[in-house]
Amino acid sequence: MNLEKLERDWNGRGFSFGVGAIKSNDGVDEAAHDDKDEVVVMGQGKYEFIVSGESFIQEGDVEVYIPAGTRHSIKNVGTQNSKIYFGYQPINIGR
Repeated sequence: MNLEKLERDWNGRGFSFGVGAIKSNDGVDEAAHDDKDEVVVMGQGKYEFIVSGESFIQEGDVEVYIPAGTRHSIKNVGTQNSKIYFGYQPINIGR
């Protein structure tokens, strides 16, 4: 994955760019962001996403789009710790 290219792409689309880490069998608790859309890419591994109550498994290096106001959580179900790349794009309330 070319991180400079990913960051340029997201910035060009109006998203910020951040980096975090999720340990194996750990995750990000359920959340919803009413004022911003979110994009997420996993560096490697296997993740369970729950978006609007629907669960799906996603492997690394694929963008997942989460619209503003959507309840979501992420769990690393793989065997390795992994980086997570995320960005937010503020929305106009009442769009």
